[in-house]
Amino acid sequence: PRELRTILKDKKDLFARCLAEKMLTYALGRGLEHYDNPSLDEITAGLARNDFRFSALVAGVVKSLPFRMRRGTETP
Repeated sequence: PRELRTILKDKKDLFARCLAEKMLTYALGRGLEHYDNPSLDEITAGLARNDFRFSALVAGVVKSLPFRMRRGTETP
């Protein structure tokens, strides 16, 4: 665990982007496409500005264009 912590601290940006990608994928209910990259970049930058707080990740995903413009499933 100590070595993993050291590795993750050295690569915060990569870890944050990967986590943001997974969270956005889950939130959208679909895989990410090339046109989602600008939103993913914005979420990752917001994380870095806010000291990589989880709350910044959630807020970034919820405020992202793909999340706000997604279509829900219709119920009869």
